[in-house]
Amino acid sequence: MSVLRGKSLAMRLLTLLLLLHFTIQAEAARGQVPTSDPESSGWTLESDEDGVKIYVRAEDNGDMSVRVRTAATATVEQVQAVIDNAVDYPEWVHRCAEARVLPGGTPAAYTYYSLIDLPFPFSDREVVAAIEQRTDPVSGVYTRDITSTPNAVPITKGPERVETYEARWIVSPQGTGRVTIECTVRTAAGSGLPNWLRTEVMTGGPAKTVVNLVERLERGK
Repeated sequence: MSVLRGKSLAMRLLTLLLLLHFTIQAEAARGQVPTSDPESSGWTLESDEDGVKIYVRAEDNGDMSVRVRTAATATVEQVQAVIDNAVDYPEWVHRCAEARVLPGGTPAAYTYYSLIDLPFPFSDREVVAAIEQRTDPVSGVYTRDITSTPNAVPITKGPERVETYEARWIVSPQGTGRVTIECTVRTAAGSGLPNWLRTEVMTGGPAKTVVNLVERLERGK
């Protein structure tokens, strides 16, 4: 995936997700439910372009979850090395201005902090979350679970602390020097924002992040 193609794809992803947001709102108002993708009950396949599939799901509280599936030329170990390197998140994680692993923990279980940069006049958001990760010794599948732990770090004046953040990464080896990557995210990071920015943060963000990750892996970063 070239850098130019990745940027073009990211722009199309954002446009599709913005359109989806208003489509879901309109269908909900009419009492209609979008057709679910047969691979996973409750999920709707919204986009399938350039090897990147995007699924969305409307949640009971009006939020949305997003699931992104794609593939990359890389090993499971290379993917984990990039995802574990929190200080470099601003280089590829959408809207991340700062990230760091907090003291304590182990390589398999630790807590991290990240700052979400939002345009003026909106307040930035911050996420404190616990990581649990493992690689199955038989299948070689890597799973990374992320759960918000907002009280793990004292709240200070400034950015708003995100209360709800849940994510799961699943990276599966394909035996041909390639892996499949699936990222599922549900977050309240867009709470209180106007619709265009809320959708961009909550659903466009994970899609752009996965596209950026693949670019980074295939550039050998």
